[in-house]
Amino acid sequence: MNHSQILDAAKDVLNKNWNGDFTKPAPNLYPHQWNWDSGFIAIGLAHFNMDRAEAELRHLFKGQWSNGMLPHIVFGEEKEAHYFPGKDFWETEKSEYAPFNQATSGITQPPVHGFVLERIYEIAEDKKRAKAFLKELFPKVVSLHKYLYDNRDPLEEGLIYIQHPWESGTDNSPCWDDALSMIDVKELEIPKYIRQDLQNPKAALHRPTDLDYDRYVHLVDIFRSNNYNDKVIYEECPFLIQDPLFNGILTKSNEALIKIGGLLGEDVSEIVQWNELTLFSMNEKLWDEEWGIYNAYDLRNEKLILNETSNGLIPLFGGVPIQEQAELMLKLLNHPAFSGDRSTETWGYPTYSLLAEDIDYEKYWRGPIWINMNWLLHNGLKRFDFEKEAEMLKEHSLELLSKHGFFEYFDPRKSIDKAAGYGTNQFSWSAALCIDFLMDVD
Repeated sequence: MNHSQILDAAKDVLNKNWNGDFTKPAPNLYPHQWNWDSGFIAIGLAHFNMDRAEAELRHLFKGQWSNGMLPHIVFGEEKEAHYFPGKDFWETEKSEYAPFNQATSGITQPPVHGFVLERIYEIAEDKKRAKAFLKELFPKVVSLHKYLYDNRDPLEEGLIYIQHPWESGTDNSPCWDDALSMIDVKELEIPKYIRQDLQNPKAALHRPTDLDYDRYVHLVDIFRSNNYNDKVIYEECPFLIQDPLFNGILTKSNEALIKIGGLLGEDVSEIVQWNELTLFSMNEKLWDEEWGIYNAYDLRNEKLILNETSNGLIPLFGGVPIQEQAELMLKLLNHPAFSGDRSTETWGYPTYSLLAEDIDYEKYWRGPIWINMNWLLHNGLKRFDFEKEAEMLKEHSLELLSKHGFFEYFDPRKSIDKAAGYGTNQFSWSAALCIDFLMDVD
């Protein structure tokens, strides 16, 4: 497909996944509204349907809790929609902060919404209308950030912890293996559940394992049994991770909120303080000078998590490193660990080092390429003036989508010609970010 054809195809995906209230991540596998998915989707929609872009985010924030927490799932009303975990599983009515009129999950996801608002404003032709939308959403996004700094930063370092792999967005990343392995499910009484994500014979090979899910469910059981009280959860939860992807996205959204606040005439001094502390602590605590990457930190076990995953590269997007650090990160990106060699030339950057013994080219976040990660790294490379590498990543992403379609994730190796797309097809954020790649001409 040429660029015009792939643009039309991407718009068609978003149009077909629109259900009247929000855009489903995919036609069948994900029937509800997902937090960071909707942020990326809104960017794509803004290029051709601003009404829907705004409606997408308005519906998402209908699920915001009164303490500012923005859930990772806002459930739709489709009666035939089957997904585990469904709305009854979460028992969010146990929290005094959960909304009464909107079913949601009880955990959050990476806070993309600040930079999403900034990107929508950049795209908008009608700046007056766009500014009014910023004014409407700005306090809601600030409230989310305040929730994170007030409730997920117990050491007051400016580093937010996640309390569940689902909060990272990179569910079964190798980053979480050690912390999850400490949860001995044999000693636990795991509530019964039926997975709805195994819709085809190969799904079990690509998705997180049943053991992963047992541990995921156990963590949610801790949240439910403690009425989603963050202070108590911090004391009891075995999974407390300061993730460089989550915090790198937070700094980018902080930065966007500072700009938006200036445009709106709002006091942004608190946001500036938050961001300065996060930038400082990420570089003091998470930066790995030897490898040129940011590591995660396990708060419960008080140790760095030394894994070469794309999570540790996303701080480039958030402007966390200084130029010298960014150049070390670029060196790693150009290393065979992330770029391959002549025999394993890649379509972009895999989610896990190509040199890792346990890399899996087909399994979710354990090696495949995701278009959102390519998009984040593309924009991170651009902000540090690595224009050649940024443009190459963009073109590789478009070529991959044109060749294989709008899948959820992809085998990173260019040598694979067939069955390179995995997960569900007609995936909304792959289509949305394809549109933004195509329309980004500056």
